Amino acid sequence: MKKLFLYFAFSFSLLTFAFAQPGRDETLAGSYLQNGEFDKASELYQSLWEKNNYDLKFYLPLYKCLLTLKKFDDLEKVVKKEIKKNDNAPQYLIDLGYMYSQIPNAEKAKEQFDKAMKELKPNEVSIRALANAFETYHLYDYVITVYDRGGKISHNESYFSFELAQAYLNKADIANAVKFYLLNLEVNPQNMQLVKNTVQTSRDELKLLDELETQLYAKVQKNSANEDYIDLLTWIYIQNKDFEGALVQMKALDKRKSENGFRVLNIARMAQTEGDYTNAISGFEYVVNKGKDNSLYFSARTELLNCRREKVSKNINYTQADLEGLKNDYLVFINENERGFRTAQSMKELADLEGFYLHDLKSAIDLCNEVIAMPGVNFQLKNQTKLSLGDFYLIDGDVWESTLLYSQVDKDEKDSPLGEEARFRNAKLAYYKGDFDWAQTQLEALKSSTSELISNDAINLSVFIIDNLGLDTVETPMQMFANAELLMYQNKDEQARGTLDTITYLFPGHALFDDIEFLKAQMFVRKKEFEKAVPLLEDIIKNYKEDLKGDDATFLLAKIYEEHLNDKNKAMELYKSIITDYNSSLLVIEARKKYRLLRGDNLSE
Repeated sequence: MKKLFLYFAFSFSLLTFAFAQPGRDETLAGSYLQNGEFDKASELYQSLWEKNNYDLKFYLPLYKCLLTLKKFDDLEKVVKKEIKKNDNAPQYLIDLGYMYSQIPNAEKAKEQFDKAMKELKPNEVSIRALANAFETYHLYDYVITVYDRGGKISHNESYFSFELAQAYLNKADIANAVKFYLLNLEVNPQNMQLVKNTVQTSRDELKLLDELETQLYAKVQKNSANEDYIDLLTWIYIQNKDFEGALVQMKALDKRKSENGFRVLNIARMAQTEGDYTNAISGFEYVVNKGKDNSLYFSARTELLNCRREKVSKNINYTQADLEGLKNDYLVFINENERGFRTAQSMKELADLEGFYLHDLKSAIDLCNEVIAMPGVNFQLKNQTKLSLGDFYLIDGDVWESTLLYSQVDKDEKDSPLGEEARFRNAKLAYYKGDFDWAQTQLEALKSSTSELISNDAINLSVFIIDNLGLDTVETPMQMFANAELLMYQNKDEQARGTLDTITYLFPGHALFDDIEFLKAQMFVRKKEFEKAVPLLEDIIKNYKEDLKGDDATFLLAKIYEEHLNDKNKAMELYKSIITDYNSSLLVIEARKKYRLLRGDNLSE
């Protein structure tokens, strides 16, 4: 009995081993294949393939191994076995043809491909399977032929239009790819987003956008009523940051459909976000000119004023007449619509214009107090207005009122970017007053701000304080420099310049010298005396390139050459210097963008 039990136990272990062996062989074969040991892998896969009734699971890796090893005779036998077993299934004919192409034997390869084409059955499943088989080997001409025949067989030549477009795109035939994308959209407008996504993710995005614009423009000229064409053409303009072109299309569509300008308003907002103020203003004005009865009149008029004010704040090329004209437009708008919560945003913007640009602090302060006291005004807008009011008090010399307002906003908006902005302004105020230790404590906390701008500003000021105080036990030069910055902020440039000259006289060779030159250059730029700023910035670049102000001076000088001295080549040279010489600078991204714009690149790349 014991012997019988041992016999069954031994037989069961043999049976278990026999069944488990293929699993181990398969794992081992996969490991060999993954490690590039194709000889060992092919032997195991050949055995597994034969023992498992020529299972496709083992055929595919076996094919790969033998093809890689260039064992064409062995591979030919394997593929022909599958062809015979599967009754000339097109997939295996294509495998054999591709193998012949690698020998190379183009004639025999073509013979197999043509044979696979003859096996094409008139149904969608067969058409797609055959096309996918050709696509596996990047045989895009055959893919195109299959789908082309498929369209004819189904008596619907647009049926496989998207697949044809993809095949043409894969073979870099951009014109035909676009032709078939547009054909697909004619019958399947719901695929619009799919086409847009395909274009955006393609390595040939720029070429596709150019060709789409060309073909679409021709179609719009013939059929201006097709909104899908106009939508796609406008989207292309936006991708290329061509807001003028986008506005032309949206204005035309708005007029044709007698709409309220909502499409134009959206394009204007995008243009403002991208800093294209000319076209943004054009869009806002179009909606405003529809009249006061238009439902979007108030929004468009508000945003138009905001855009014009932002244009002033971002560019120095404005005149006193521009400022006075903008102020008058604000007053007309506010008075037309009454001074209340609806016009509060515009009143706050007018206060900023009065305080920062027209230097009428009394008017600015009065407007801010009016907005803050006004019932129904958005809580966040009130706090934004308090920050501006704090700035105006600081410019006016009332430091106590200023820090009180900043602290109120910090308390009210503790966990928001606005609260962090208030905290930074308080830290900057402490710096102005010479309380560097307290300023540093606040700046350390702000370095991890959720706002990249505040974080960068906090890091820059903190590094500046550490850099200059760490080199000198005497704080006097630093305190004088901080005071000069405050005087400049208060528009007291002559006093600021006098303070800077005193530092240079009393502390010759001090580490602040490049910072002093940079501050003076900024004053000249503000007064539009660009020729006086240039030698100061050039001296920093030449003699203090490795110091903190090296990248700032290079960037400011590049902007002067680009925007005011009309020397694009010199500007490009300086922007390129930031990219190559200051690769860890926070200005690199903006410098690269400006360099590429001057070079004529398409920034949607």
